[in-house]
Amino acid sequence: MRIEALDDIQFDDNGTPMELLQVKHHAGPAASISASSTDLWRTLNVWMDLPDDVASVLRLVTTQALGQDDQLLGLTSRSRDTDQALTQILLAARTSGSQATQKWRDRFVALDPRQQHALISRIFLEDSAPHADDLMQSLAKVFRFGIPAGREDVFLELLLGRWAVMAVGMLSRKISAVAGTDLIAMVTDIAGQLGPDALPIDPSFPHPFRPEDAAGYAERQFVIQLRWIALDETRLWKSIRDYHRAFAQRSYWLRHQLMPEGELDRFAARVRDEWENIFDKKCAQMARDGRTDLDIVGQEILEDLSERSRARIRDRFDEGWFSRGVFHALADGEIGIPDDPIGWHPDFVEKLGELLDAS
Repeated sequence: MRIEALDDIQFDDNGTPMELLQVKHHAGPAASISASSTDLWRTLNVWMDLPDDVASVLRLVTTQALGQDDQLLGLTSRSRDTDQALTQILLAARTSGSQATQKWRDRFVALDPRQQHALISRIFLEDSAPHADDLMQSLAKVFRFGIPAGREDVFLELLLGRWAVMAVGMLSRKISAVAGTDLIAMVTDIAGQLGPDALPIDPSFPHPFRPEDAAGYAERQFVIQLRWIALDETRLWKSIRDYHRAFAQRSYWLRHQLMPEGELDRFAARVRDEWENIFDKKCAQMARDGRTDLDIVGQEILEDLSERSRARIRDRFDEGWFSRGVFHALADGEIGIPDDPIGWHPDFVEKLGELLDAS
């Protein structure tokens, strides 16, 4: 499938366009579609520009319904009669008083009768297409066999999020086309992420976060702790970014009831256990070696935990930025034990006490 190539939407078979779609969506009550409709003539004008070697099916998909006189019924698949439809279209072309469609109608009338017949015979009208408001219901029906029970809303949100990325990629020409196998793989992957041993990534990831966005976190406890170990500005803002993304991800899971809050607490306890082992080991080694560069020791503790942590919130969710973000949430006292946060500087407990006394 391609978007905005030869037409609004284009379906190819081995690189050859087999079907071209013009899509017309009308919000709210809309007039019925007829042989005099602006949508029809605007579409015919587009299709008259197609190269002669393109012999694809031409499909007009509209939320409008056929009028009571059914002038275009012959273009539908339910009552196919292109000769009858051509008669009605030519009649409208010659008798309509619409200034908006005048040039397009004149152009069609000027075609050779064989060209007129060849064009109209390839057209299929799909009227009464679902409105945008009905999209989720329609998608749920199409993908009902691939959606895990009780996960319809989040499945469709993830699907639309992925599809939006693909659509933008096609519109910007970064992606040439989407194959049917791509869609199958996408649906399978999303369903897998909603399984009991996995968790989905928020479709808006990666959340936009620039170095200047970190300023709002300057007084947070986890940021103060990072400054105690003299973390450079680049690693500091990236640490804040990990915290920000992990917070947004946890909120997404909780909002969609994809995990109980107790599960996050259990994960935080596993991370804390890993931190204790690394922190105690590093501090003991520091004492043996007589080191006084406590800020560097703190950096090493943070680095070791980031590299060696094996804690996973779910077996099939293995995103390093999430674990790193949870480290900082624990250092902030936001999760875990609020009165007993983790830290990086060997003397962080005393320094936090001084900070609390000063406040």
